[in-house]
Formats: sequence, C-alpha cells, structure tokens
Amino acid sequence: MKILENALQDIEYAFRQLEFAIKLMCYCDLGHIDRNKFDTDVTILLEQENIGFSSDTFTDQKLIVVASQMMVGTSFGVSAIILDAAYKAAGIRLNIKSREPQDDLQVLVYMVRCAFAHNMAAPRWNARGSDFARVFSLPLEQESKIDLTLINGSDFKYEHIGGFAQWYKIKDAVVRVLNGT
Repeated sequence: MKILENALQDIEYAFRQLEFAIKLMCYCDLGHIDRNKFDTDVTILLEQENIGFSSDTFTDQKLIVVASQMMVGTSFGVSAIILDAAYKAAGIRLNIKSREPQDDLQVLVYMVRCAFAHNMAAPRWNARGSDFARVFSLPLEQESKIDLTLINGSDFKYEHIGGFAQWYKIKDAVVRVLNGT
C-alpha cells in the first residue's frame, strides 16, 4: 500500500511541477522576466563542486520563452512517465486489446509516455496498428473521445489529447482509478 501512496504523491509532485512550468512559460511569454537581471553571471556553491553560468546565454526574450516552452515539454513528459509508473505501482497491467474506457485511459497514458520517453526534446507518436491508431473513449467527468487514427509518426502536440486542461482531467481520472473510486 505504501508503494501506491508514494506513486500518488509522485503524481501530485509531477503535476505541481507541470503547473509551475506552464505558469513560468506564460510569465516569460508576457515579458515579465527582466533579461538583464536574469541573464547574469551566476555561481552556485554546492557541497562537492561549484557550477557557474555565464551571462549572455539568453541574449533576447525569445530565447527565454523557448527555454520555458522546453521546460513545459519536459515537465509534461515527466508527468506522463509518472502516471504510467503509478499504474505499475498499483499492479494494474496494460490491456491494449480492451476497449473499455478505463483501459483506454491507461493505454493513452502509456502512449503519451512513450512519445516522450523515446525523445523528450522531440516527442513523436508511435500509434500504429488497431491497438493504438484508433479512437479512445476516456472515463472523464464528461466522457471524452480522442482520435489517434492519423497521428502515427507525427510530432506530439498537446492538442492531440485535448490540451493542458484535458491532461489534468486525465490525471484526475487516473487517480480515481488508482484509488478504486
């Protein structure tokens, strides 16, 4: 039971990190980071070794925005990996042949996880064959259908799964499944 409790806690941490990254991206996109204050020489004093970062890494606002967007992508990918790992911690096996909404939810999480796990910087869908290139019915508060019939080999886009808000609904549905409710 402790393993599942830890997995549920990991989900909360991962989604808190994703929220932070999304908020930071919006903050950066609106130009609220003062590049001149942010992009300075920094030395971080650590117990075993220090690390330094030079100024002029982020020479314009666009580079700050791109870095924040990459942080969102990384956090999003980690959240998918954590959701998938939570199923394993709960002892719930992946059933790709089933078309039940609860199983569709797990298969979709697995597919998103795979898209990011194989290349976090440039996630791509691997959705081929009738088990993956199909319409998924998800057991969300309002049943949702996600059509992945034509995305095999495509770059992952948040819109493919309904966007960030939908991803948080997916997380809530996974937590309900894991809690047995």
